Amino acid sequence: MSGAHCDVAVLGGGPAGAGLALALCARTPLSVTLVERAAHDTARVGETLPPHARRPLVKLGAWESFVRDGHLPSRGTASCWGSATVGYHDTLMSPLGPAWHLDRARFDAGLRAQVAERGGGVRTGTSLSGCEALGAWGYRLHLSHPVEGPSTLEARFVVDATGWKAAFATAQGARRRVVDRCFALYGDFHLRAGAAFSTQALVEACPEGWWYSALLPGGHVVVALVGDGESLRGVRPRDPAPWLSLLARTTATRERLEACEFTGEPPRAVPAPVGVLTPVHAAHWLAVGDAACTYDPLSSQGITKALDAALPATEALDQHLRGRPNALAAYEAQVRRGFVEHLRTRDHYYREERRWPDAPFWRNRRESLASAALAA
Repeated sequence: MSGAHCDVAVLGGGPAGAGLALALCARTPLSVTLVERAAHDTARVGETLPPHARRPLVKLGAWESFVRDGHLPSRGTASCWGSATVGYHDTLMSPLGPAWHLDRARFDAGLRAQVAERGGGVRTGTSLSGCEALGAWGYRLHLSHPVEGPSTLEARFVVDATGWKAAFATAQGARRRVVDRCFALYGDFHLRAGAAFSTQALVEACPEGWWYSALLPGGHVVVALVGDGESLRGVRPRDPAPWLSLLARTTATRERLEACEFTGEPPRAVPAPVGVLTPVHAAHWLAVGDAACTYDPLSSQGITKALDAALPATEALDQHLRGRPNALAAYEAQVRRGFVEHLRTRDHYYREERRWPDAPFWRNRRESLASAALAA
């Protein structure tokens, strides 16, 4: 068994973890090791990146590399929300340029590659199998790799960027306060040769929740139905028939998919809880990105939130390791303010849709929106 040391171990190589590792490498003298469970070529659900995501990418020094990676420019978003009429939010005149439909595997791998280029350690295909608290010295992490075998990594500080499960933080006793439990069922389509498809992402509300569809690089189209356990009862990932039956009842989504063919692969279920971790930090660890708090996927802010948090989290961590009291507490307060503001905005948008007040999904949203969460 081999061992290694670093100042900061970042667990999770998605936008939150890789963005923080990039900022640490660029702005501090701290040694960093990024540990990512997945391999470089692991498929991920594509997502739309809004124009203002350019700002954190520029600050992280990742913008030029992002452009070279060839993600698909998008004219913005369209939605059927509150009425059957399609509304458009076009980015044509945005001073920051277009939105982008991401090849997520390429995007995440590109960020990790830049961490390595800036001197950070990167371990992909590596899982955390356990850890030991070393008191003031941080943690000894026990890692495993299918080829390289077991190893250990001693770190003064651990950053949990493992997504909504917050695997490391919850193992240290943190718990997630969940406001809403939704999940998404994703299916894949292929654009027919020579067919045209809008580069705008589309959101269409329906009695069961809402549909999302977007064109991805390579002629792939991702389609997702977001609902909850009551509204999607009987819809299962292993059986595409009920999912396709609900898709056939849509209007705008069904029309745009006439240029596509369903791949036949069963839909994939992805949890989409809205919640915040308590606490977000301790003396020797910190949660970032979805590990710290998760927003409603309707906001399409997950990646941007993760990138935006990289610099303030880096500053707080650096100041904490330099002995400044309350640096991590200030970061946690910022996370919680952002989460509360998101709940207010989410409340507003869900109340705009009034066509199916007695449908389980919309009744559940109405009864458990931000007012109760903010009071708590």
